[in-house]
Amino acid sequence: DKTGALTASGADYVLVDACGPLAAGLHSVWPGGPDHVLDLVGAVTAVDSLHLVRPGGTVCVTGSLSGWLIPDFEPIAMIPSGTRLTAFHSDNLKGSAGRPVLQRIVHEVEAGVYRPNVDRVFGLDDIVAAHRHMENNQATGKVVLVP
Repeated sequence: DKTGALTASGADYVLVDACGPLAAGLHSVWPGGPDHVLDLVGAVTAVDSLHLVRPGGTVCVTGSLSGWLIPDFEPIAMIPSGTRLTAFHSDNLKGSAGRPVLQRIVHEVEAGVYRPNVDRVFGLDDIVAAHRHMENNQATGKVVLVP
């Protein structure tokens, strides 16, 4: 239901995982596989993501909604030869260490380098409506609360 919002925001291709393998749709767009896959789900999809990239490609796992433990993970058997698996987490950006990075991002947003995708802005008094909007999966971007 949200593919239109994604293409309107600049996505060249939208591949929908309808509880099946993503490989068929992906390989119709990139026959050899993409150079990089950013996996925002984590452990349950990481091994599949490793088979989506081209030989020599990179998979980066971040966000990991499903946790970090990959059951029965055998790197030698499950990571295709030459494929790189990496992860990003913000532990090293906590506290004052993250301030310069966050400030750079703020400046780049202000300069128009990044265009935040804001779905709706709610007043803090409308927090129940904002949460309902989010729970009903109606948002096609960030839901923002303002005082």
